[in-house]
Amino acid sequence: MEKMIKTTLAELPREKPVHLLGVGHPEDFEYMIRAGVDTFDCIAPTHYARHGTAFTSVGRLYMKKTIFLKDKKPLDPKCGCYVCKNYTRSYISHLYRAGEYTGMHLMTFHNLYYLNNLAKEFREKIGKGRI
Repeated sequence: MEKMIKTTLAELPREKPVHLLGVGHPEDFEYMIRAGVDTFDCIAPTHYARHGTAFTSVGRLYMKKTIFLKDKKPLDPKCGCYVCKNYTRSYISHLYRAGEYTGMHLMTFHNLYYLNNLAKEFREKIGKGRI
C-alpha cells in the first residue's frame, strides 16, 4: 500500500487536494498524512463494529470473546464518547453474543468517535508543525 501511495502521489498535481478512498485504519493515519494525503475515508469503523471489533487506545478489542462478559470497564477508558461513558465491555459483549443490533450501533458510534478524535489529534499536530 505504501509503495502504491508513493507512486501515485508522485503523478498527481501538487496544487490539488488528494483524497484516498478505502484506507482508514488507525495505524494508517500517520503514514497517509506524512505522504501528503489530505483527506481519506473508509468503511473500516462501521465494518469492524458490525463484526464486533472496537478501535481503542490499546489496540483492537474483539467484543465477542468470553473474557469481556465480566469486564466492567468501558470499551476504552481514555475515550470520551457516549458509549464509553455509559456502557461496559460486559454489556456490549453480551449484546453481540445475543445477536442484538444495539451492540453494533453502540460500537459503530464508538469507532466513528474514536477515529474522528484521532483525526483531530493529527490536525492539531499539523497545526503545531509536528507533522
